[in-house]
Amino acid sequence: MMTHEAILYYADHPVEFVEDLLHVTPDPKQAAILRSVSENQMTSVRSGHGIGKSAVEAWAVIWFMATRPFPKIPCTAPTQHQLFDILWAEVSKWLRNNKALEREIVWTKEKVYMKQYPEEWFAVARTASKPDALQGFHADDILYIIDEASGVDDRVFEPVLGALSTPGARLLMCGNPTQLSGFFYDSHHKNRSSYATFHVDGRDSSRVSEDFIRTIITMYGEDSDVFRVRVAGDFPKQENDVYIPLPLVEKSIMTDWKEPEHPALIHIGCDVARFGDDKTVIGYKVNEKV
Repeated sequence: MMTHEAILYYADHPVEFVEDLLHVTPDPKQAAILRSVSENQMTSVRSGHGIGKSAVEAWAVIWFMATRPFPKIPCTAPTQHQLFDILWAEVSKWLRNNKALEREIVWTKEKVYMKQYPEEWFAVARTASKPDALQGFHADDILYIIDEASGVDDRVFEPVLGALSTPGARLLMCGNPTQLSGFFYDSHHKNRSSYATFHVDGRDSSRVSEDFIRTIITMYGEDSDVFRVRVAGDFPKQENDVYIPLPLVEKSIMTDWKEPEHPALIHIGCDVARFGDDKTVIGYKVNEKV
C-alpha cells in the first residue's frame, strides 16, 4: 500500500489521489467537488442528468477509506436501484483500477471494508426508505454520501446533523433538483451559507450528449420543468397550469415498491382524444402501482 507520507499528502489532495491511484482524470467540475469534500464540512451538488456525479461519489468513498484511519462512510439513496445498481457498482468498478487497493479493500454487495478491520473501517450502503438509515455511526472520520438527495426524506438527515458537530465529519449530497422543499432544497436556498454548493448544467458537461439534450427539448420543450431538472440542473418552477406537478411525479418514481403476493385490484382507465394533436392514453393500475 502507500507510505505514511503519501497517505498524509493524498488525505488533502483527493484529485491527485484519483489521478495517481485510480488512473482517471476528473473533469473540472468533478475535481472541484472532490476538493470541496476535502476542504469543507458540507458539500451539496445539484445537477442535470449524466454529469458523472456517481463517479465522484465512488471516488470520494475510496479516497476517504484509503486516507483516514478507521473511517465510516454511510451511503444512502432513495431507491435500491440508485444505491446498489449505480453508486455501489461504481465503487466496485473503480476499485478494480488499482490492484493494490483491490487487495486491501473488500467489496461486498452492501459493505466495503478494509480487509484487516471489517467492523471498524468500512463504507456501508443503506436505502433511505427507513428514517434510521443513517443512525448509529460513530468515528473520528465519517463521510456521509447521499445520492439523489432531493428524494431523501428529511428525517433521514437528522442524525447526520448531530454527527457533523465533530471536526472529522463530512457530508456530500448530490442529485437532480426535483423537490421544492426539504433538506437538499434548503442547502441551495435558505441554508446556503452553511454549504459549499455546486450547480452543474448538463449543457456545460462534456459527458452529456447533444442527442440527450435535443431529445428532452423535442419531447418537453426548453421551458419545461423536465428540461430544468434533467438538463439544466435547476429546481422546477411552481406552475399554475399543471395538474400533477413534477416534484410529485418524481417522488412517486423514487418510491421502492414491492410486488404483492396476491394481486388484489386492477384498474384500467382511458383518456380519449378528440381534437388537434392530442393522443388517446390507456393506463392500468395493479394495486398501488401505475
